[in-house]
Amino acid sequence: MLMEVSCDRFESYGQTRPPIVFHKGLNAVVGTESGTNSVGKSTFLMILDFVFGGDDYIKKSKEVHKVTNVGPHVIKFKFEFDGQPYFFTRSTEEGKYNKVVPCDENYQPLEGEEPISIPKYHEFLAEKYGFNEEGQTWRGCVTRAIRVDRRETVDTEKPLKSYKAEPDRDGIVALIKLFGLYGDVSDQHKAKEKAADEEQAYKDALKHDFIPGVKNPTEYKKNLERIETVQALISDLAKKSDEGLLELTSLQAEQISEIRNQIAAFRRQRSIMESQKRAIEQSRIEKQRKKLQSDYHELLQFFPEIDVHRLEAVENFHRQLSSILNSELRESEQNIDAMIALANEQIAKLEEEQKRISQIPNVTKATLDRYAELQKELLELQSANRTYEKKTELKRATESLSETLNKAIVTEMRRVEAKLNPLMDEMNETLYDVRIKPPMLSTMSADLYEFSTEDDNGTGMRYKGMILLDIALMRTTKLPFIIHDSLMFSNVEREAIERIIDLYMQEKTKQVFIAIDRPLSASYRKLVEEQAQVLYLCRGGNELFGKAWNRKKDPTPDDSSTDNQQALPAPVEEGADGQLKMLLEETEPDSESDPVDGNDTEE
Repeated sequence: MLMEVSCDRFESYGQTRPPIVFHKGLNAVVGTESGTNSVGKSTFLMILDFVFGGDDYIKKSKEVHKVTNVGPHVIKFKFEFDGQPYFFTRSTEEGKYNKVVPCDENYQPLEGEEPISIPKYHEFLAEKYGFNEEGQTWRGCVTRAIRVDRRETVDTEKPLKSYKAEPDRDGIVALIKLFGLYGDVSDQHKAKEKAADEEQAYKDALKHDFIPGVKNPTEYKKNLERIETVQALISDLAKKSDEGLLELTSLQAEQISEIRNQIAAFRRQRSIMESQKRAIEQSRIEKQRKKLQSDYHELLQFFPEIDVHRLEAVENFHRQLSSILNSELRESEQNIDAMIALANEQIAKLEEEQKRISQIPNVTKATLDRYAELQKELLELQSANRTYEKKTELKRATESLSETLNKAIVTEMRRVEAKLNPLMDEMNETLYDVRIKPPMLSTMSADLYEFSTEDDNGTGMRYKGMILLDIALMRTTKLPFIIHDSLMFSNVEREAIERIIDLYMQEKTKQVFIAIDRPLSASYRKLVEEQAQVLYLCRGGNELFGKAWNRKKDPTPDDSSTDNQQALPAPVEEGADGQLKMLLEETEPDSESDPVDGNDTEE
């Protein structure tokens, strides 16, 4: 799980903040109960998305990255899996934010370790968090539960969206994958895609005239009529030629004019190979050498100093060389003999074919040409119609497989609904003293779902429904965390918020990250402060980066009256857990009452 996040640019009253340390269960970024804006609550949650491999912090928090505000900075973070710590940094600098750097415990790059690309980092997190089911990817599983202002995951009516224009179908399939139910859907999807690809290949081939075809049923019908006409013409032509043409195909008709050319070509090749064979035989004769006399006695009489052994070695070398050359010549001759035999075989076959065709009753050349022309047209028409029939068959197959796929998606979504809806109903029962209808996820088709509370479309009710959906997802899947910005609570009544906090705090093995600045009762303020608060932010130097950049500058140096001066920040103390804790910032300046109870708004 995520253990800590830090940055050298995080400041509090002029001092660098210590690492923000997290724990299992609820981790709260707390603002003032007056709902003070622009102190960094949403920005910090956006940084958590950045830590978890997202990039909206770069794309949608551009004011932070202006050099006059914060500029490029490095986020440091630590995970722990199975007792093993992992340290990383990720820069916001252009060209560097697409990599994560493995580090030691001091956040120094590990020697010999290369930066990790974001896709590889996603794979690392998916493996460590156990996302290994069919179709599961890291961001595909977690991104929809990161609900932060300016991210496109806060649509209360379409909570399965990961971006604004995402089709319902993508969100539905992503949910099925998160539940580990994608196996059957995947099989159906692959079968449908294969059929669709084959159908598209036929369409492309027809579009570019790679294969003959017709474009529509009208052309197909015209082809059928023309096929009947051509067949009648062929039959009539055959009758006028004493039925002899019925024995000819268009291919045979063409072969009549081609076969002699093929025979001539093979004969020319045979003649060339026979000439090569004669040349080899002549070469063998010329290379034969007379044997030297093996008796060197007479030679020794004239040249007593001659080395007889040397002469014998030379003679032996000549014999070996001659043997090698003769072997090569024999091999070449054998190859040529085989090629001559093959040529003879082909010539014999062609002559036999010529003889067979010549036995067909004699017809005029004009009749033969007309017959071949009609046969060719007939084949083209039939081929074009067969292609159209195949394309139609593929289209029907694709449609059938699409329907099967859609049914599989709806079937799996029914299983998902059966897990989520009762759990949301159960949790909803705990939020109010009266029985309020729960949010419901309803799949209308593979391409459409609805998420709503029956008979209540109020803003607060919609956000409450989305909160319950995420908690239910975390309880029923491997989803390791949820992130909820303060906007999720802004229209929810206090009683429901406090009981939602109870639901958050029931989580003991996973992590919940929230930003909250709503008034709470004294008991819940204390509960959040003591058990959940990991970061407290307010104006006056205790913003996330220690300053606010949305303030107007004074028009002149003379306008620095006491009325324009910002109040001094509330005193803070360092908690035992290394986190800043609130002291008296919500009380009246002269109040001596308890800083929590003094602001109790409990009814």
